[in-house]
Amino acid sequence: MKFISFETEKCDDCYKCLRSCPTKAIIIKEKTHDIDDNLCIKCGMCQEVCPQKALTIRSELSKVRTAIRSGKKIVASIAPSFVGAFDIENPLSVVTALRQLGFNHVEETGIGAELVSTAFNERLQVSELPNLITSCCPSANYLIEQYYPELTPYILPYISPMVAHGKLLRRKYGTDAYVVFIGPCMAKKAEAEEFQHCTTIDAVLTFEELDQWLAAEQIDLNALEPTPFCAKATKRGGLYPTGSSLLEADLKTRFQSKYKITKVNGIDNCIELLDAMKSGHLDNYCVEMCICNNSCLSGPGMPRNIENSIERKIKLHNYVDNLPYESDLQPILLQEIPLHKSFFPKEIKKKTPTKEELWHILNEIGKTEEADLLNCSACGYRTCYDKAEAVYNGMSDVHMCLPYLRDKAESLRTTIFNHSPNLIVIVDKDYMIKEANPAFRSNFIRKDADLRDLPITLFMPSEKFEDVFASEENILRKKYHYSDLQKTFFENLIYLEDEEVILCIMMDITAVESKQQELMRVKEQTLSSCQEVINKQMRVAQEIASLLGETTAETKVNLNRLKDLVIGEEDKL
Repeated sequence: MKFISFETEKCDDCYKCLRSCPTKAIIIKEKTHDIDDNLCIKCGMCQEVCPQKALTIRSELSKVRTAIRSGKKIVASIAPSFVGAFDIENPLSVVTALRQLGFNHVEETGIGAELVSTAFNERLQVSELPNLITSCCPSANYLIEQYYPELTPYILPYISPMVAHGKLLRRKYGTDAYVVFIGPCMAKKAEAEEFQHCTTIDAVLTFEELDQWLAAEQIDLNALEPTPFCAKATKRGGLYPTGSSLLEADLKTRFQSKYKITKVNGIDNCIELLDAMKSGHLDNYCVEMCICNNSCLSGPGMPRNIENSIERKIKLHNYVDNLPYESDLQPILLQEIPLHKSFFPKEIKKKTPTKEELWHILNEIGKTEEADLLNCSACGYRTCYDKAEAVYNGMSDVHMCLPYLRDKAESLRTTIFNHSPNLIVIVDKDYMIKEANPAFRSNFIRKDADLRDLPITLFMPSEKFEDVFASEENILRKKYHYSDLQKTFFENLIYLEDEEVILCIMMDITAVESKQQELMRVKEQTLSSCQEVINKQMRVAQEIASLLGETTAETKVNLNRLKDLVIGEEDKL
């Protein structure tokens, strides 16, 4: 099941999420932005660093609110780090707020933490393994199961404080209780899914989700009176967010065992320790491991508007000072809560390419030898080999390489600049030429001449450049004729504000102008010829008309004479 959703339309392809992902479980391709659950350890770091909020942790808030409206018995188990999650004067105001939201019972998960610590203590006394690792951080457990399977037997075989407390709450409030865990961790959502068969935890909310819920209900924590928890945690349980699960109840003495106790926070430190343990460089260590820096006090589910981790830790210690040393849970009850859990290696579905296959991919982005492998990590991967392997497994596009794209862009820009038929010149505020392409040079002097740092006034009038620098407004498609070159150009003068230069692009329209002039001459000649023909036709028409007039008159005279003659002959008869 997806615990983080990827909104592709919000992503600006900065690869910040991929760089932060410890297992490179993020797929970023041209048309695909997704997370491979097979590789993900649910640490939530990608969502935490995303500046565009394109990654979102799956919310179960509507699920909890539905359960409240249905009238179920709602029980909250709230992680001890709540003390540093909210900007409040009295941490117990959170209990009051949860009751206002509809929770019937509210307890600290630190009670479950005390149960787990007791189990840890017993195991350390009898274990014969060379090293041990605590099981409280689910992301650390996923990291070991998926990427260090040979170290899986070293994980202490116990459930987390969240699950332990969930079992205790069901024992205490009934199997029909609806149990909600509230904490700083996204991985707890995935861990709760593992126990669906026995429904230990019904829903998981992050502190950020709770903060949003309180804001939606317009509940001001600082305006509320504090309310005590239904049951108190112990000092040891309360200090779990600082990575103190292996401390004894008096917080002074360590466990009396053969193991050296240490804690490691932060993904990079965890990986270093696991590498050392895998290679056999550690012996007789019991390690408390947490993926998040500063342990649970810096979980990805913390609200974004809270204090820094040091201030959170101070607030937590001040709160824990008022907690009891010993648990008030009955010993018989402790024995009735099953805490055992088995951890197993998990298969990673990932293909391993041959060296030839890797180099075939690297060749596509212009890397043909070891010297070409910059390992700049701009693509999100640590090395160019890692990038090629991601491409091989369909996790990345082959051309998602910043140096390659930069070189390609520069090469394309250079090609366009050098081979453009347009004349291109760049002029600074002192009217000196900073760059000129071969077309410009060949028109004004020689193609191989170096015109840099020569005044533009040697070749072009400076007035047009002065106008653009003064107004910072571009001149576009202005026609200029250079009589000394016997050429005409369309000129575009573009002011580049950041560089404080003018980019001048000149399009040679001499041939077009010549054709237009020739066309005008042809038109004029054609009009002149047509006028002559018309004039000639008019003259001919007039001459014909004149001739027709004379002929008609003569005909009339002759016809009249013939008429008179005929009439005269008739009279004689």
